[in-house]
Amino acid sequence: MKPGFVASLLVILAGLGQAAPTSFPKDVSDFLSRRESCDHWRSEAGYDDERAADIAWSSCQACQGTDAQLARLKKKYRTNAKIMEELDALDSRIEPDDKAAAKEFCRNTRKPKWLK
Repeated sequence: MKPGFVASLLVILAGLGQAAPTSFPKDVSDFLSRRESCDHWRSEAGYDDERAADIAWSSCQACQGTDAQLARLKKKYRTNAKIMEELDALDSRIEPDDKAAAKEFCRNTRKPKWLK
């Protein structure tokens, strides 16, 4: 087993138990959970090729489409100060400008062996 793998897995599993506040509508809670996962993977370091591939796949799963989804939620809930406070705290542009290249990159990533 790779060094740090168990620690990373524990962080992920701990995060799964920390759902977004239940006072938010489901679409907002689901987005916040997904974005939390995305931000986690964006901050990870690929210390070897296998780990870099795991991070790439996980980032593609969690991050793709979140810029547009965030914009839609901000528009939908623009009059709800509590929701807007949560949404405004997030970076509004985390995805590459070249959406086609990003989509192609994600299409070529592989699912990590530990998820099979």
